[in-house]
Amino acid sequence: MEGISFTIFNLLSILSLFGAGLFVFQLFYLKEKNTSTKYFSFYLLAISIIVAFFLIVELGSQKIAVGAIPIFMFALLSLGPILWLTVNSTVGGKKNKIIKHLIIPIVSSIMFVLLLVVALLLKDVPSGEFVQEILTYITTITLTLVFVLQSGYYIYQSLKLYRKHLTRVEEVFSYTERVNLSWLKLFVYGYVVFIGGLIISNLLEDFWSDVFFYSVFFGYIIFSGYNALKFEPVFKVDDDITEKETKVELNVKNDFFSKLKEELLAAMENQKMYLDESLTIHSLATELNTNSKYLSQLINTEFEKSFVVFVNEYRINEAKVLLKDEKNKNLTIEGVGYEAGFKSKSAFNSAFKKFTGDTPSSFLKKGI
Repeated sequence: MEGISFTIFNLLSILSLFGAGLFVFQLFYLKEKNTSTKYFSFYLLAISIIVAFFLIVELGSQKIAVGAIPIFMFALLSLGPILWLTVNSTVGGKKNKIIKHLIIPIVSSIMFVLLLVVALLLKDVPSGEFVQEILTYITTITLTLVFVLQSGYYIYQSLKLYRKHLTRVEEVFSYTERVNLSWLKLFVYGYVVFIGGLIISNLLEDFWSDVFFYSVFFGYIIFSGYNALKFEPVFKVDDDITEKETKVELNVKNDFFSKLKEELLAAMENQKMYLDESLTIHSLATELNTNSKYLSQLINTEFEKSFVVFVNEYRINEAKVLLKDEKNKNLTIEGVGYEAGFKSKSAFNSAFKKFTGDTPSSFLKKGI
């Protein structure tokens, strides 16, 4: 059994290293570089260091493993901060200096190196054993308690950022497919599973817990790397709508906003701008010769709706008309959705159910 487990662990470790390296290469050389891809590349590099360290330990190279502990410690304690920085840059959050988020990894690694040097210098004297005990104690605390607490903090902050991103999406886009970046949530949850698997595999130390951990770890790398290549950041750093500023403007420009409301309703009801499946708050604002922040605040305050809800109500009403019209009896449900301005059948069904309580097909059967 030990021989089999050894082979499987080494195979999964090598596959993980290969997968991480392949994605880093693609992100750096085959995809347009941006802050998000850079942070994610660093994240994969940190994971590669961790996998390589485990592989060294499994192969029995103890001296190399001890010497690599500072690098391993830095990589492990960097995962949480880099995870958050990746999510932050992908959803268009505020710019952050990476160094302030890496203080704990840097200080911990330097402290370990200094204590290791002291322990080696004093190994032949009685106080050397005391230093070695301190070194072991600090390493254990850092690689368990500090790692878990720090990871918990950055996981919470990452999910908080993602929830904020979903709110921004509803204020800017008339659709949510792809722009909601749902893979980011799974990316963060995958990190939670990684931590749990790491703890379980070390506590149980049996064959199946290790197989589970390495298998999930490999799958996590593939899933995250694939989505990082596939999706682009939706917002830029300067895209944010300043709510405080727009509220002030709204209060002092009543005539302006009254006129803007009339133009907005005319664009939606007469020009049927909502039929554009790629409609955004920016493109609609351009059509109305205004600023997107004014238009967003108008929709939020006057209609008490997000942009996506405001637009989708028009689309659902259009879909109802299309479904009732005998001329469209040859149109599929999916076709009706496209005609009404939805990007996909799933988006149409979801929105229709939300606004009417029925699916398009059941609505059609009822003949409402």
